[in-house]
Amino acid sequence: MWARLSLKWKILLITGCGPLVLALVMAWMHVRDVTDAAIGGKLKESRSVVMMAESVREDMAHKHKLGVLRPLDELKDDPATLLQSVPIVSAMNTAAARAAEAGYEFRVPKESPRNPKNAPNDLERKVLAEFSSSNLQEKVIVEKDRLLYFKPIRLSEDCLYCHGDPRGEKDPTGGVKEGWKAGEVHGAFVVISSLKETNASILASELTVGAVTMGILLLVGAVSWLQIRASVLRPLREAGDYLERLADGDMTGELAVSRKDELGDMQGHLNHMATNLRVIVRDITERARVLLGSSAELETMSDGLLRSAEELSAKSNTVATASEEMNANMNSVAAAMEQASTNVGTVATAAEEMSATIHEIAGNTDKTREVTRRAVAKASSASQRVDQLGVAAREIGKVTETITAISSQTNLLALNATIEAARAGEAGRGFAVVANEIKELANQTASATEEIRERIAGIQSSTTATIEEIGQVMAVIEEVSAFVSTIAAAVEQQSSATRDIAENVGQASMGIQEVNENVSQASVVTGEIAKDIVQVSTASGHISTSSTELKRSSENLSMLAGALEGLVKKFKV
Repeated sequence: MWARLSLKWKILLITGCGPLVLALVMAWMHVRDVTDAAIGGKLKESRSVVMMAESVREDMAHKHKLGVLRPLDELKDDPATLLQSVPIVSAMNTAAARAAEAGYEFRVPKESPRNPKNAPNDLERKVLAEFSSSNLQEKVIVEKDRLLYFKPIRLSEDCLYCHGDPRGEKDPTGGVKEGWKAGEVHGAFVVISSLKETNASILASELTVGAVTMGILLLVGAVSWLQIRASVLRPLREAGDYLERLADGDMTGELAVSRKDELGDMQGHLNHMATNLRVIVRDITERARVLLGSSAELETMSDGLLRSAEELSAKSNTVATASEEMNANMNSVAAAMEQASTNVGTVATAAEEMSATIHEIAGNTDKTREVTRRAVAKASSASQRVDQLGVAAREIGKVTETITAISSQTNLLALNATIEAARAGEAGRGFAVVANEIKELANQTASATEEIRERIAGIQSSTTATIEEIGQVMAVIEEVSAFVSTIAAAVEQQSSATRDIAENVGQASMGIQEVNENVSQASVVTGEIAKDIVQVSTASGHISTSSTELKRSSENLSMLAGALEGLVKKFKV
């Protein structure tokens, strides 16, 4: 209920509660004072009546002691005169006469009264019991329409003439003595005052105070309302209209600040906020344009990276084919060297067949020389192609470095946009969402680029190892070629120096064994090269896939940049 209440009514209620409470308290205090004064007056009059009765009683008792009045013993024969001479009876008669004149009701209730009119009712009996059990000096009871004042009557020595000892004996007035003692309380003076006139006076006072209070409250409320409307509600309404324009995207114009209080400070803060928002929106607009250009450049680079990856894949397939051919050639060389070893063994065991064997060795040597020449050419070609693969990998590495720099710049721009959106508060929540998506894409781009860079590094490492291993193969093949040349020379010398046959055959056998070992090693290295080339081809496929994802991310980044620029254009600065 309170939350849905208008601000003007909240202020009016809050400002009106203080005067209202103050007026009600003052009215209540005034009425209470009037009531207390009226009841106090009645109580004072009741006390005066009882004090007068007490004075008459004491005066009569004193006169009896002085002998001014006849002693009670001398009046035994005249009960009527005796009764009127009793001090308490004189006091009761005087008080009753005064109360009748003043409009009061006077009673003297007592225990076991000799006059039936003085028999106590329930309330009076309760008060008498309270007087008897305590040292209470008086008792005041205020009811709706009357005031009851009780004053205890304590027995004096002259009271014992009729109420003392011996108990049960007849007193001079014809009654029976109760055997009471001096100081005991068995009765009380009661003055009953009517409060009808007092209540009417109080009601009139309440109505007067209420009317005056209501008039003052209405006057104060009217003045407060005029001041609140001029000093609070109007500036708040102007500030609210200004904030509504800001919420609609219109950041032009400022509030007129003509006050120096808290509302004036608030208007100044709103103007300052609008100025900062204008600066932020302009900055976001410029950065959105930069981001749009960067995303287009990133898309172009991703296309180039994709083409480079496809070219690398094609070259790696070519190198793989060449490696397979080189492996087949090495197998041929190994077979030829086995055959040469067999031939040398035949020469050692059958010298008589030396001439034919030498002729066969010469033919095989020519073939071996041709095979080694072809192997050298293939290995050189493979080395060149693998070297081209390394160059392409380095070029791709440069491209990935450029992509990494662009993704870092994009991430930085997204971070700045997030900070500026956070400063803008509720109005910048949409910017924060866009900036977070841009930052997420930039992080994905950086991750993909890092994976590409790692794979390129693997390609470069594999390429370097491949080049070194091809170089070793070429060295082995050249060594084989040298051995073949040595064999050819030895064969040529067989015809002129048969005495060196055994030695040359031994050397040829050792050389052929070493060549066999080298050829086996070259075959293993060639197989490893083929495996590495397959890995290069796989890595190039990953590069191609990453390039495609990078292109897709750059396209999404371009779309987001366009959307951000469209959002910023909604603001009028």
